[in-house]
Amino acid sequence: MSIYKPCDIRGCATRELTPDLYRQWGRTLGARVEPGGKFVVGGDVRWSTPEFLGALIDGLCDAGVDLVDLGTLPTPMIYYAKRRLGAAGCAIVTASHNPADINGLKWMIGERPPTESDVRSLEQAAGEGEGGGSLFPPTHSPRVKTRSRRKTPDPFRQAKAGCRARTEPRTLDVSFDYVAWLQEVWMDTPPLARPVVLDTMHGAWACRARRYLQAIFPHTLFSAIHDTPNGTFNGHSPDCSQPERLEDLAEAVYHQRACLGIAFDGDGDRVAFVDNEGNLLSAEEATWLLLQSLGPGLSGERFVYDVKFSDRIPEAARRLGAEPLVERSGHAFIRSRMLESKARFGAEVSGHYFFRDLAGGDDGLFAACWMLSQLAASAETSLAEFRLACPKVFMTPDLRVPMDGPQQPAVMDRVRQLWRQYPQTEIDGVRVTFPGGWALVRGSVTEPALTFRFEAADWDGLREMVHRFSSALAEVGETLWAQYHEAVGCGTV
Repeated sequence: MSIYKPCDIRGCATRELTPDLYRQWGRTLGARVEPGGKFVVGGDVRWSTPEFLGALIDGLCDAGVDLVDLGTLPTPMIYYAKRRLGAAGCAIVTASHNPADINGLKWMIGERPPTESDVRSLEQAAGEGEGGGSLFPPTHSPRVKTRSRRKTPDPFRQAKAGCRARTEPRTLDVSFDYVAWLQEVWMDTPPLARPVVLDTMHGAWACRARRYLQAIFPHTLFSAIHDTPNGTFNGHSPDCSQPERLEDLAEAVYHQRACLGIAFDGDGDRVAFVDNEGNLLSAEEATWLLLQSLGPGLSGERFVYDVKFSDRIPEAARRLGAEPLVERSGHAFIRSRMLESKARFGAEVSGHYFFRDLAGGDDGLFAACWMLSQLAASAETSLAEFRLACPKVFMTPDLRVPMDGPQQPAVMDRVRQLWRQYPQTEIDGVRVTFPGGWALVRGSVTEPALTFRFEAADWDGLREMVHRFSSALAEVGETLWAQYHEAVGCGTV
């Protein structure tokens, strides 16, 4: 699959990504802001990030931007720095929750995340650079030398850059300002009587989240596991949306008699929660609780939600007086809809939570603070008790059926035809609405596969719906049925 995804870049660090690509991407992104415009960069803890970040910085300096190098930081802190400094753009070397051998690039020019067109134009520019048509001659300096290269202007390079003089990067530590901002937001939160356990998964929040939360909530005791930065994530994928990755956190919460467990992904923008009994909150349960915490503040407001969510989520938003807006799954799509609609809150199934207070953006630590404040404000009710009030959901996770991209449209067309008598939407793939449930079929953006997701009124209805699809779609039926049984079994996801 291409490294150019719908809203960012991801690829194998040893086979598909090179410093020259990052250098060219930096030059291209830098050319999209005014000469001398402020631009902030940073990256996660992956072993490949320092070299790639150095090359990105080199390219941005070639483009003549006022570059602020934030170093190794969680993605939300880099977005915070962009807002705080009023920067024209930002770029982050990261592959988020993917394994350590994958890396990538996230960026933003202006106030909006990149569109698919923006990604294609970056691909085109990189292709021209690789083919010898670059505006700039290639360089090969490692990051440690970036700050001292070319003390005198290079006239040839300036001419090629359209009279943009090469700049030199400067560094900035935004951690104190970031923590002070969160302290101000959550200043009046009462203390929690029981401890809180964090799992940073050896990612970008390692050695930071516990210290920051302790400063924000000084009367609450925090502890952490997997809390050292590790460029290989200790051999595991730093994906907090996968239940098997949270087993250590659940055990720590149970043994420490903690009131809450909080896990972050590799670059720190996703978050997941474990209740006081050591049970992982589903995406629906966590989103429902965050909706309840906003309470009357949602009345008359808009709420943006991922098309993959259970119908119980928009129903809960309506009961609180909000207008739910469904959007295509994906960070950039939901963030763009947040900005367009001026929504108060937004959520994605994978654990991204978006807030108008963050200019429509997301921040795993900010969402964690919101959950902590909700528990503190309801000291007599445990998180496990809160879960009991959540609507019951009968649905599958994503069921992935391997399939090459060119074959996928035929299967989706067959779904459209087989169930054409039922309402259908195509916000993201094909979603068919049945009495008491729905089915969603969409192409994966991370692997050559079709993903299926189903919801019904009860477990029997869910089994029947998946069986109907498995029987009708011969090319995927056997694999789909096997995936269903592996994920759902006898009725518990």
